[in-house]
Amino acid sequence: MKRVRGVKGTGLDLGDPVKWAEFWADEGAKGIHVVDLDGAEAGRPVNVDVINKVIEVAKERGLWVQVAGGLREVEHLKLYPRADAYVIGSKAHKEPSFIKEVSDAVGADKVIIAIDLKGGKVSVEGWKEEIPAGLKEALDKFESYDFKGFMYTYVDTEGTMKGPDVEGVRYIRSRFPNKLIEYAGGVGSEDDVRALWSAGADVVIIGMALYTGKIRLKDLL
Repeated sequence: MKRVRGVKGTGLDLGDPVKWAEFWADEGAKGIHVVDLDGAEAGRPVNVDVINKVIEVAKERGLWVQVAGGLREVEHLKLYPRADAYVIGSKAHKEPSFIKEVSDAVGADKVIIAIDLKGGKVSVEGWKEEIPAGLKEALDKFESYDFKGFMYTYVDTEGTMKGPDVEGVRYIRSRFPNKLIEYAGGVGSEDDVRALWSAGADVVIIGMALYTGKIRLKDLL
């Protein structure tokens, strides 16, 4: 499932995620970002079995896999023992000390903090709730914690292919020069990808543009 700005009923119903994992491996992907959309809204993992199947297939093909959506407790992360990384959003922003808890449990090198920005504010709980903090304030919360990096999603253009927030990435890189930075939202061309890399993104997560054929993965490799 690929939504536009996270809104139910929009975007594309793409069918079996396991088959897509196989497809992207064949296309030369290095990694896969898997989101439990139902889990993000429910506040707990929902699609555990199918996500673990995606992870199993991806690992067989040599892909790196990170999981997101509904990860609110340490026990939730343990439901995906073969995942390479876990993306923590809502709980991290509401209780920043949770980052230390999960880092102690699974290793800081597996912990990615999600910052989902919508209308200039941090969006949580499946993008249904807003926290009165912008990008700067969100980053401030995590300066004293040990973790691998950030996944920054610009919700305003997510799923639209209307362009990424390059300046947001540049700002995060200026604040955290040694952290991994992943970006998602609005990527619609090869030029967008190059601009994000130039701004400091290490990983660019592309959904709609790949599934609609606007970008070919092999052209980026």
